[in-house]
Amino acid sequence: MANTVYGIDLGTTYSAIARINENEMSDIIPNLDGQLTTPSVVYFEESGSVVVGEEAKRSLVMDSDNAVELIKRHMGTEYPMDYQGTTYTPESISALILKSLVAGANEQLGQDIKKVVITVPAYFGVQHRQATAQAGQMAGLEVLGIVTEPVAAALSIGARGDSAETIMVYDLGGGTFDTTIMRLQEEKVEVLAIDGDRELGGADWDESLMNVVVEKFIDQAGLDENPLDDEDFYADFRLKIEDLKKSLTRRQETNINLSYEDKRESVPVTREEFEGATKHLVQKTVEISQRAVETAKKKDPNAHIDRVLLVGGSSRMPMIENALKEQLGWDPQKTDFDLAVAKGAAIYGQAADDGRLIVGDVDTDAKAAERSRTLGSGSVGGDDDQKVLEVQNVLSRGVGVIFTDDRTGKDYIEFFAHANDQIPCDPKPLTAGTMVPNQQSVHLGIYEQGGESESKAPGDNNLLNEAEFELPIKTLPKGATILMAFHITSEGLVQMKTTEPKSGATKEMEAKISILSEEQVEEETAKVNALTLRM
Repeated sequence: MANTVYGIDLGTTYSAIARINENEMSDIIPNLDGQLTTPSVVYFEESGSVVVGEEAKRSLVMDSDNAVELIKRHMGTEYPMDYQGTTYTPESISALILKSLVAGANEQLGQDIKKVVITVPAYFGVQHRQATAQAGQMAGLEVLGIVTEPVAAALSIGARGDSAETIMVYDLGGGTFDTTIMRLQEEKVEVLAIDGDRELGGADWDESLMNVVVEKFIDQAGLDENPLDDEDFYADFRLKIEDLKKSLTRRQETNINLSYEDKRESVPVTREEFEGATKHLVQKTVEISQRAVETAKKKDPNAHIDRVLLVGGSSRMPMIENALKEQLGWDPQKTDFDLAVAKGAAIYGQAADDGRLIVGDVDTDAKAAERSRTLGSGSVGGDDDQKVLEVQNVLSRGVGVIFTDDRTGKDYIEFFAHANDQIPCDPKPLTAGTMVPNQQSVHLGIYEQGGESESKAPGDNNLLNEAEFELPIKTLPKGATILMAFHITSEGLVQMKTTEPKSGATKEMEAKISILSEEQVEEETAKVNALTLRM
């Protein structure tokens, strides 16, 4: 297909890449090993080469010091890592994964495609999303958009039919969990509520299962020490435990062969033991799902979940479906667990590249008329499958300004926008006052919610990078008015205009939302380009 755009599910444990094929269907592109998903593992070789995928995953056993996994959990944070004498950021590590996926797809298709859409968890803050876009930039790609995983999953199953419905996407991946409630209409996706946990995923189920198995192994082999303290045993065990988890998804009982020093044992493990050890993890996902429903009902008291979609490889576990049925009364629908997100990203990306994507306000009659004038009938070539796709999203985290309490002198965050507010939006302006007589400047800073819920403590929130500045003002008495007006774009970018009415002094700022500066991005790009990607 001309002007192809790749959709990439940049996963914590596995990644996938898709495109719209000649039959106008979203299609996963196998990697060079013939697999539909690629382990999100990077291995740095001494020669200056880098390997991504299954071979890199095997290297975790032999040379764990030069292999990295679960990097997605650190995106958008200051988390430097040293490999073969060079320091890398989470963004540059992710860039290597993206570069490998695209290079493999291009080799398979005999093309040179650079345009991509990359997915992120719904609850990722703007800083994390920008970090993902920067990773694409470092990989030499043209990032047309960042789309949330649940929206992509909904698009992948054709959730754009004639009849309106409200769905929940339950997305349990290898390293992250999120849930999103969406109202779907013809060619429209309107997000009502999102929630999640960036440090909850299949890897946590693996860890719990490891503890169950190793306790049985120690008892069965009569060991006096914990073999998990041995790095080689641990690395090998990590690879075996994933296969064991998959086996228990299909069977009620299975065995795992383990050896440590002169001890060799075949350890029996039951699904019941696995489910008992991970019950608390399942319960976390249930509570988050309930919280998302409550948020949606605050917006629309009549909101009713018509369908629940299971997305992400870890949602295959029978315990997930059982918990949603027994505790919430839902009958979840299975999808292409590992592949749905990448397929949906390709749909989103192709619509964006064809000029058929509208991200922002849900249509009004006036907007529909304007769209018709701009895009003709709303289709390309008269094909009904080429209708305009409209996505209305919400803010993933609250955003506020730092204030100082006049009585106590303590700083606090005053939120002007909240998680699950529809975007784009123009939040209610805030008014502040000068703190001391003859004040000549005002210090301002924009913060994003750091935890699961809003907290006024500055330490519980994240200062948006370079979102601090001074507004010079004429000498003013204590309590003089300072006005702050805001706009949040459909991408969650915060714009603020601050005015001191008496002097007319103003300052406009667009909050930069990345950890890395442009200079640092260039430096990390050079590091990525200096490596040879061994396919």
